[in-house]
Amino acid sequence: MTVPIYLSIVLVCSVYALVRGGTPERLGVGALVMAIVASHFAPKSGAIRFQALEYGLLAVDTVFLMAMIFIVIRAQRYWPMWIAAVLLDTVMTHLLMLTPTLMPWSYSVMMAAWSYPIPIILAIGTWRHRARLQTYGSDAAWNR
Repeated sequence: MTVPIYLSIVLVCSVYALVRGGTPERLGVGALVMAIVASHFAPKSGAIRFQALEYGLLAVDTVFLMAMIFIVIRAQRYWPMWIAAVLLDTVMTHLLMLTPTLMPWSYSVMMAAWSYPIPIILAIGTWRHRARLQTYGSDAAWNR
């Protein structure tokens, strides 16, 4: 049940960012969609997912974090910093699975919980981009 809800949120926020956003927002959508697709095809670490460190998902989330850091460095936007922070939390949660005291159910719950804010932050960033365009008539996309 939660996967259709999450994908609905991603769809609505991504379409909004693609239609109303600037180049950084569109790149964010591209990175998000590629991460979702890659996560689907990431190999499982065991017979049951989230019983051990998911190396495939760790790799996908790390590459997604690096893409967002690239956008953070280049873009004149705040939203990529927020998404990068969420992704850093995601990567750290993966690495916490290396400790013997972390319960597998908490690992799976945290992976799901950290994924929800990302498309919402992207939509808020797009909305703020539109507000700056309306107020100032332009909104620089990239640092010089």
